Amino acid sequence: MTTAAVSNGPHAGDDGVRRVGPGRPAEEFYLPPLPRLLPRGYHPDAARIEIASNGWVRRMLGACFADESDLLVFLRQRNGLYGPLTVPYAEASRARNIADWYQFVTVIDTFVSDRSALGGSHAVAGAVFAALLDDLRSGVTRGTDAEPEGTAPLYARAATDLWERLSPGLSRPQEARLLASLEAFLRGCSAEIRSKLDGRVPDFESCMRIRAESFGCAFLGLLTEYAAEVDMTGALAAGLLDEVHHHGMRQLIIVNDLLSWRKEYRDEDTMTTVRVLCEHEGLPLQVAVDRLCALAERHEREYLAARDRLLAGPAGPSRPAGPSRPAGPSRPDDGIVAYLSGLDHLIGGSQEFEYLTPRYFGDGAVWDGSTSGWLSLTAPIARFRDAPAGS
Repeated sequence: MTTAAVSNGPHAGDDGVRRVGPGRPAEEFYLPPLPRLLPRGYHPDAARIEIASNGWVRRMLGACFADESDLLVFLRQRNGLYGPLTVPYAEASRARNIADWYQFVTVIDTFVSDRSALGGSHAVAGAVFAALLDDLRSGVTRGTDAEPEGTAPLYARAATDLWERLSPGLSRPQEARLLASLEAFLRGCSAEIRSKLDGRVPDFESCMRIRAESFGCAFLGLLTEYAAEVDMTGALAAGLLDEVHHHGMRQLIIVNDLLSWRKEYRDEDTMTTVRVLCEHEGLPLQVAVDRLCALAERHEREYLAARDRLLAGPAGPSRPAGPSRPAGPSRPDDGIVAYLSGLDHLIGGSQEFEYLTPRYFGDGAVWDGSTSGWLSLTAPIARFRDAPAGS
């Protein structure tokens, strides 16, 4: 089946919108076990951070939601736990700041998928994102506490609050990278809106390029630096982290696409590797899931191998200063051990969160620790089951 044979646009019939791969839509799929080779930890203040972060969402972004019930659905998704799961080692105030950042971008992602909000118009969303960035840049340039103005005051106010809390713990180069990472995220969100409204399912590599932005890969790494209190700007410039980032970020994206597929299917999103394999490459849903699981495992193992090579090479911690390892505080690998440990927790913690959040399994879902089994695409609340429905 070619991409053109399936319409995902707003005026498509239900069969066209919901078809995934050849034939009628599958009602469920089997998720095989994933390797989970990376560490998982909960910050000792995880509960306190989650509760405080939920309060920040209500104060800063609550008015973005249509009503109280919609806000409560979002808060019950436990998005405030993503930070404590991905930086369990961080100093408590830094972990809290990171939790609020992830809540902020998740609110935006929520409305990007909503045709009655940001997702309803590529032009409107672009104007909102441009105003947000303009307000933030102006605040950064002026160095003032001025109330943000423009077409996106709620988002700009939240972004400014986050900037004021995060920037004291960042170097000047990291500050520039944080702003650039937010711009990349919003650019990726805009591309996803356009793709969904146009009903275009991209090829695999195009999808991965856009997902690297809309998934926030740039700020995932930067906030990992912030949590570990290190600066990898030099290591990035030297290309030391290229391979670990390539495999680590692809693992993050593919695992997210697998575990969030119920939500993306319901929202008719086109920028997800599951739909790409089904509708662009013509694979049945189960074949696509199996292929993505194998690919996620390959990237996870390649990430570990690249990480170990980096630690054993000239940038490794046991190497003395010399021609291939410059001495002094400005060498590009300062803090690389702490950063790589942080990446381990980012990848492992992200997957842990994706198993437990009702965002992907339905409002009211409670995780029982299962990580593999049959999942319904249509049940309001899903859980992993040992056998398909009706067996």
